[in-house]
Amino acid sequence: MFTDDAVTPIRLEILIDLLRSSRQGLTREDLYRLLQPEPLCGESQKFIPAKATVRAGLELQLIVEEAGKLSLSESCRKQKDTQAAILAAFDEVALSSAEVEKYLALFYSFYLGLGRQADKLQGLSGEQWADNFNQLIFGSVAQENRFNGTKLTGLHRWFGYVGLGWYDPSGALQANPYDRVFRALPSIFGRLSSLDADQFMAKLGVACPELDGGALFLQANRGWKADEKKCTLGLSHALIELHFDGKIQLVCPADSGGWNIGEAEPPHGGDFFGDRFSIVKNLSPK
Repeated sequence: MFTDDAVTPIRLEILIDLLRSSRQGLTREDLYRLLQPEPLCGESQKFIPAKATVRAGLELQLIVEEAGKLSLSESCRKQKDTQAAILAAFDEVALSSAEVEKYLALFYSFYLGLGRQADKLQGLSGEQWADNFNQLIFGSVAQENRFNGTKLTGLHRWFGYVGLGWYDPSGALQANPYDRVFRALPSIFGRLSSLDADQFMAKLGVACPELDGGALFLQANRGWKADEKKCTLGLSHALIELHFDGKIQLVCPADSGGWNIGEAEPPHGGDFFGDRFSIVKNLSPK
């Protein structure tokens, strides 16, 4: 895991940009010194933030090491926009499973499942959040490298960056996977222009396992029942906002038996004749 190290989104972007400008690659030592010049290292010369950043790049498969030199991976080199390359790597590696990042997607699924209850728990300390999560997910099973408040602080560096929500003035995370869902639309729809609600939610759970119905979400929310057809508050907000931004169209007839987004209080009238959507249309360029 790299999120519990001293790596930040900006440091990772700088790493990618440095290697983008050095097509022959760089040794670890040269890269450490470029990322963290000696005056910033102190006398110990441990390059801790620089090493953590390189580790993140390797774990996310953004960079590779060959013949003693670090360089961009082929997929990262093809993506000319640095932030887009990092987000694609997160989608593919860090959010699709818990293998590389054991807690990133799983904690987000836990938090997303809380809905409005999350606001009532904002007075908890990081350690209390971690204890609640550990108890719910792992129970009494001993965990190697157990989740704790420090690791949670590391996760908060990334949730907003990868498009899983935003932070209100109090500093509380408001779960809203708008950007995550938007990036997944090509995978969800493929060549189709519309899906019925059940198809859309099933494909969403495959493309985004940390969201409603996905494998990680179900691991973190064992009481969630698909047959109730009720979207989480965060996903409901994301879908409604994507609709009003012209990225998708939610068809919500008055008598729909589709998926309920009513917890986010969609404005009735116009396209919203009810709180349930029966069809989702993809309006984004293919």
